[in-house]
Amino acid sequence: MPQLINILVIGDVIGKAGRRALTEHLPRLIDQHHIDFTVANGENLAAGFGLTEKTADEMFSLGVDVLTNGNHCWDQREFLQLIDKDERFTRPMNFSARAPGQGWTVRETPSGHRIAVLNLIGQVFMGAWDCPFAAASRAMQEIPDDVSAILVDMHAEATSEKMGMSWHLDGQASFVYGTHTHVPTCDEIIHASGTAYQTDIGMTGSYQSIIGMKVESALARMVDKLPRRFEAVERGATIFATKVQVDSATRKAVHIERIRILPG
Repeated sequence: MPQLINILVIGDVIGKAGRRALTEHLPRLIDQHHIDFTVANGENLAAGFGLTEKTADEMFSLGVDVLTNGNHCWDQREFLQLIDKDERFTRPMNFSARAPGQGWTVRETPSGHRIAVLNLIGQVFMGAWDCPFAAASRAMQEIPDDVSAILVDMHAEATSEKMGMSWHLDGQASFVYGTHTHVPTCDEIIHASGTAYQTDIGMTGSYQSIIGMKVESALARMVDKLPRRFEAVERGATIFATKVQVDSATRKAVHIERIRILPG
């Protein structure tokens, strides 16, 4: 009988609203779904912009095993030092080679399964980063052979680029998923190779907003074309996450399902 690992992936967690929702629901969610390993994108934890030691510790205390990042990775200056002190953090592997931190990490479940988490960032509409496809190929060579699953957070704007990454890593990664757009997609699939894919997990934050930010400031910036300070909505978050079951012997995904928890 295959030994299945239940993995929970949480998309971009937006500020206080997202953290409150996870405080209320994540421990129960982990118990209910018999989750062995949890990963979340943490680049928006601190009021929507970057993360701090305090906000990260909140997530770790709730059962999150790894926090991935994206283009807001360095918005909080303290994280420049923090990321080198803790292997539970990743930043996109195709950032500058001079950036602190690491592009992938391996953490162990309570039952002893080693899970690799790789973090990448897209180039389309995102900036002049190094090639994520070359970085992904390099990571596949570097990640130890004894891992039981490989998860890939592709933090990108373009759906085509995210889909391209899933095919680039087809048969190598257990789950390739997108973050960044803050909008969940319903295209979850398991390729014939056993690689699961979803274009965007979606944010854990308030959907009475513009991608987690207060409507007034975000809309005014669009209409007036003038600089406005974005402010994260602080209450009423919906949790979006995806559960994937992986066969530890083959690293292949055998089941995928989206999870949504509405505000109470």
